[in-house]
Amino acid sequence: MTVPDSEKRQAWQERYRNGYFLAPMVRVGTLPMRLLSLHYGADLVWTCEIIDKSIANCLRTVNDQTGVISYSKDGREIFTTHKDEKSRVVFQMGSASPETALEAARTIESDVAGIDLNCGCPMKFSVQGGMGAALMEDPDRLCAILEALVQNVSVPVTCKIRVFDDEEKTIELARRIAATGISALTVHCRTRYMRPREKAMWHRLNRIVDELSPLPVILNGDICHFDDVQKARESTGATSVMTARGAIANPSIFRKECVSVLEATVEFVKTAMRVSNSYANTKYTVLLMYTDTKAPEYKVLQASKCYEAMCGALGITEFYHTEGKLCMTDRNDPMRVKQNGALGKRSAVKNEASVDVQPESDAAETPTKRAKA
Repeated sequence: MTVPDSEKRQAWQERYRNGYFLAPMVRVGTLPMRLLSLHYGADLVWTCEIIDKSIANCLRTVNDQTGVISYSKDGREIFTTHKDEKSRVVFQMGSASPETALEAARTIESDVAGIDLNCGCPMKFSVQGGMGAALMEDPDRLCAILEALVQNVSVPVTCKIRVFDDEEKTIELARRIAATGISALTVHCRTRYMRPREKAMWHRLNRIVDELSPLPVILNGDICHFDDVQKARESTGATSVMTARGAIANPSIFRKECVSVLEATVEFVKTAMRVSNSYANTKYTVLLMYTDTKAPEYKVLQASKCYEAMCGALGITEFYHTEGKLCMTDRNDPMRVKQNGALGKRSAVKNEASVDVQPESDAAETPTKRAKA
């Protein structure tokens, strides 16, 4: 047992004060998006939610060429990270078991800055497994998981929830969660059943902030522009804020003067290739970044089938040939698969087959729905 002393706990809490963070996002919060967000000024970045059973006892390997640290199981890549984000990446975990959560946390704690328990995801797969938003209705289990983590891991533990329709029920849950010894609480200011198009209820955060002080409370929901950061802090008292959809629209949202979507897209693709991100996931994210689906670049990017074509559409063909393709593998670049014949095809099939159990890589090349905040 490694229960942090009060001095260490206070130091950990400071990491979550006065910050502007990248929120966890399904399919989008992969390594290239996290690294690019840090480049543009994010203070901390959250990973996609990864299920505890998937990450527990994974094999850790390091790619000396790219610097990418991979956690794999049965030949499938479950999670990737990089030394450049080690001090600022928070690993978000989905769990319904204290024992499995701890096993998973111990697997990756040496490569991350913190561990976050997802208690707000309303997605069917998560709720049916007793994870995500289902934990809010099972506070005993929720707090047992947090206590197991807080008392036994060497990095700060945090938690992300939504609000109930009943304000008193929300306050009671927040108090119980805070009592476990977590270092910060993130509140998505929507209920489990609210959709992103419905306005986030920032006013519901004020009382939570007051009740839990001095514990850092992070606001999530409707941070779509840089100016929203100060507005949210002033109106709610939130210690910090995090953004999801704002970063999808333009990862440079973390700086006062954003770069153009085209420039951000170019940097995203370059970053993705440098860390050998799967082409399918890169294309999925790039198309989400273009809210103007009538833009000339969007049409060309949508039609692209490989990294070489994507780089050509963005005017960075030279980068592809001089640097980008040197970092790619057969599994993650269809063009290399085509060039390398049957061996590459077998690798590609293996990668496609692993999509459903591989949160850090993704299948859909063309997004059919906009990512959720």
